[in-house]
Amino acid sequence: MPRVPASSQRQSQGRRRRPREVVDAGGSSNSDDGDFEVNGTQATSQSQTQSLMQADKAAAKLTPELIERKVGELVQYLLIMEQRKIPVRRGDITKNVLKEYRNILPHVLERAKRKLKLAFGFEVIELLHKTGRSTTKMYILLNKIDAEKQGHFIDSSRDDPKVGLLITVLSIIFMSGGTVTEPVLWHTLKKLGIRQDEKNHEVFGDVKKLLTSEFASKQMYLDYTRIPNTDPPAYQFKWGLRAQTECTKRRVLEFVCKMYGNDMDMKTWKEQYREVLQSENADHGDDDSVSSNGDMQSDDSEESD
Repeated sequence: MPRVPASSQRQSQGRRRRPREVVDAGGSSNSDDGDFEVNGTQATSQSQTQSLMQADKAAAKLTPELIERKVGELVQYLLIMEQRKIPVRRGDITKNVLKEYRNILPHVLERAKRKLKLAFGFEVIELLHKTGRSTTKMYILLNKIDAEKQGHFIDSSRDDPKVGLLITVLSIIFMSGGTVTEPVLWHTLKKLGIRQDEKNHEVFGDVKKLLTSEFASKQMYLDYTRIPNTDPPAYQFKWGLRAQTECTKRRVLEFVCKMYGNDMDMKTWKEQYREVLQSENADHGDDDSVSSNGDMQSDDSEESD
């Protein structure tokens, strides 16, 4: 894989930390589609607490068997949607799972969160999707797997060409200092035979749509955003929420070394290797939650299902 000149793309990042509670979950390139922000688990507002208390009271009036069934149905529903990498709207849960029992949603959701974490290793992340003045709550699952299992995500690129393309893009971003402008990314991919204007690629179909829609705004492996104060508009790519959680910088750098072959040592890439060590040290630190963009959002914003 051709190397992107680090000097032309590198931006100061300091000690970047992998997300714990709050992470920027970049939205799509089209500002009309709205923005995603992560609702931090430590930002539980008074209205959230009251809503949960009301749901607990409503749940107490129903049979334990009914509650347990709804919890199981919600767990199954979230797992199915996770396989498709599609965020779940709060309204989807009401419509497809709870139905006439919508008033117990906070109670059922809390129990489903615990079951998903204990049984499957998934953490439920709440997103706030803002479109104009309205805000829709959405949920995704992030797999809190250990470093050894994280390698499976990258290793699967051998069997799935789309995953291979995604890992290649994540590698370019990492080797470019964490951010790469759209023209530089497409210039690099062109050297690999992948063109921005290709609409009917035999494997990837519409390549630009795959990167900016499926990988970015839908699956959140990429963060595709407009660069502020650019006219005409210019865009850049960063790692998205899922990539920050499901990939390690070490595995990505190992992937880059394998692409170059000849048993290349990771230490050849001095700045990137330093970044790997810093991120691993940060993972074992005791720092509080980190927000890479904006403040933590509370739950008392206007919502539209």
